[in-house]
Amino acid sequence: MNNQKIGCFVISLDTELAWGSFDKGLTPEKVKEFNATRICIKQLLNVFNKFQITATFAFVGHLMLSECNEVGGIKHPNLVRVKHDWYKRDWFTEDPASNIYCDPMWYGADVLEMVQNSEQKHEIASHSFSHIIYGDKGCSRQCAESDIQECIKVAKEKGITLTSFVFPRNSEGHKDVLKENGFSAYRGDGNEWYKAVKNKTLQKAFHLIDELFIFSPKTSIPIKDQFGLYKTIGNMLYLSRSGLRRYIPISNRVSKAKKGINKAICNKEVFHMWFHPFNLASDPEGLIKGLDEICSYVRKKIDEGVLTNLTITDLCRKNME
Repeated sequence: MNNQKIGCFVISLDTELAWGSFDKGLTPEKVKEFNATRICIKQLLNVFNKFQITATFAFVGHLMLSECNEVGGIKHPNLVRVKHDWYKRDWFTEDPASNIYCDPMWYGADVLEMVQNSEQKHEIASHSFSHIIYGDKGCSRQCAESDIQECIKVAKEKGITLTSFVFPRNSEGHKDVLKENGFSAYRGDGNEWYKAVKNKTLQKAFHLIDELFIFSPKTSIPIKDQFGLYKTIGNMLYLSRSGLRRYIPISNRVSKAKKGINKAICNKEVFHMWFHPFNLASDPEGLIKGLDEICSYVRKKIDEGVLTNLTITDLCRKNME
């Protein structure tokens, strides 16, 4: 059921720093991007302030900390361990068990404060505690429970009540656990046409073709799942400029987003754009400039009365009405 009266623009940011990539290897390029991410987030918040755009910042719970320590030689002993096939070591092996001053890639209490103190108010959502993959067979129900409860605990200490969730790597799972722990909404996997291709190499190639030829993104509406949670999906990843992606002009990203916004207005549906803040560090000047143009266009359409801008939770609350 679509309760949208006008089009809606949603933007969500998977805020994770090293927690989102350590299991795949922390390359020098990644480390360089992580070290530049704080400046990018400050610039991003300035863009949101300028155009009065509200976003959902989905934080990895551990990133909300300023420090952590081993207890009896074990890092976070209260958490049930995940057992992903591709990572044979303990999930917290890379956790430095230190503090934000020594290891700012792993701790981001200052980043959380920056978002919370922004002139334009934003939603703080959960992106798991340590970026475990909820939809993977290695993540048991007990593991998901201990992970999400740790998120809730850390957030509560920061004065935050978590109501929406963004699945790490968009891998959906254990939604009943989210429901039982007070969540009402989540962002699931996207509806891009190339996601239907099972071969990952071909899927990446088609993704680049999609960006190069500026195919119009699909839009969507929130749906209520079997657990009573509301699901919104990502319709467009705002692409970094690392690897082959550097050959895709910034103007393509902007044009693609505008197509999605226009389609949302036409269909009275949702256009949901997302990315990781560290993605901006691959070309801060170009990518921030592109976001400035997109947000300017969103503000123009809001002022014309044909578009609204909501967080994930607020979007789903509207559909509960």
